[in-house]
Amino acid sequence: MADDISPDQTQTTEPAQPPTVPPTEQLPVETPPAQPTPENSVSSETTNIPNPPNSPNPEPVAPATPETPQPEQVPVIPTETQPPVSQPVLDIPALHFPFSGNFSVTFSFGQQSDNEEIKKKFQEWGIVGHNGLDFGLSAGNEVFACDVGKVIQSGDNGDFGTSITIQHSWGQSIYGHLQETKVKENDEIQVNKVIGLSGSSGAAFGEHLHFAIKPKNADQNNGYLGFIDPTPYLSLTSQKEEPKQETPPIQPAPEETKPPEPVIQQPEPTINIEPEKPAEQPEISQNPQVSDEEIQKRVDDKLKTEVDTRRLKANQARQTKREENLMKIKKLIEEKKQINNDDVRELLHVSQSAATNYLQTLVDRGTIKKEGKGKATTYHY
Repeated sequence: MADDISPDQTQTTEPAQPPTVPPTEQLPVETPPAQPTPENSVSSETTNIPNPPNSPNPEPVAPATPETPQPEQVPVIPTETQPPVSQPVLDIPALHFPFSGNFSVTFSFGQQSDNEEIKKKFQEWGIVGHNGLDFGLSAGNEVFACDVGKVIQSGDNGDFGTSITIQHSWGQSIYGHLQETKVKENDEIQVNKVIGLSGSSGAAFGEHLHFAIKPKNADQNNGYLGFIDPTPYLSLTSQKEEPKQETPPIQPAPEETKPPEPVIQQPEPTINIEPEKPAEQPEISQNPQVSDEEIQKRVDDKLKTEVDTRRLKANQARQTKREENLMKIKKLIEEKKQINNDDVRELLHVSQSAATNYLQTLVDRGTIKKEGKGKATTYHY
């Protein structure tokens, strides 16, 4: 700014004046420091430029010219360009894909959606875009851990449905919308370990696997609740380890030594084989009594019974887990006297909507009371 003003002053001030004012006279002229800052003097000079006819004005304008080099605040401008500090490098190692085989990404990180229901979910969760990767796994595909770690959540997780959260040395990874889990909390997990099966539980619009990672000291205000794009870190394949060492002990070889016995010589009475054929006919006649439809029906009935049994056990386990989480929330309120949605999310490692669901259940039961609205909502006894 100061460099731009000095040429204007040389144009507006008369060239005859600088030699008439000796440098000794300029020093006493500086005594009127009524002008607060050099910026104010600059503004006064610029306002005096359109009024050259006033003869008393040139004298105060002249001392302003030596003051113009004083605003050495020009180097302050580059200091304003220093704040854009480069983002810290995240210490995340190469990760394994959470599945075995080839499955494409159906919904990428940060992607927007035209689906109104998905838009509402994004607003409810408080995210500006998709905060993970969706892979097109159909139901029942094996899901693997991306890295070694410890399970800190396994089971029902609100909008994530049946999910698993693993704590790693570098942060956390989450696997959502599963059909079932094969690990439990506090399990130590290694790579190439099957932790669950993909599905479409929770707020899922079709069968897929939702995979997301959150680094240590994550920026919760990055628009994705601290989650980051996993794509740059996924480079290692996953493959189920199936040690089958029991197969070698099979010893069929010694049994093969028995065939040398001349048993073949006995079938000399081949003539008797023909009369045996009619004996087989009644056996054949028995087979039609059990039709293929009846066999299929029996298989379907048995399968349905097994599925119903598994579903009942899963519902019971889910309800038990939910009651355990509600008890944890009650203890938290007893300790802190007053909590909010973020406290529950941190306690149970669940989504924002799941935490709200838990708290609303306690309110509906009359166990706790609710005060405030929106983000200012609090809960207490």
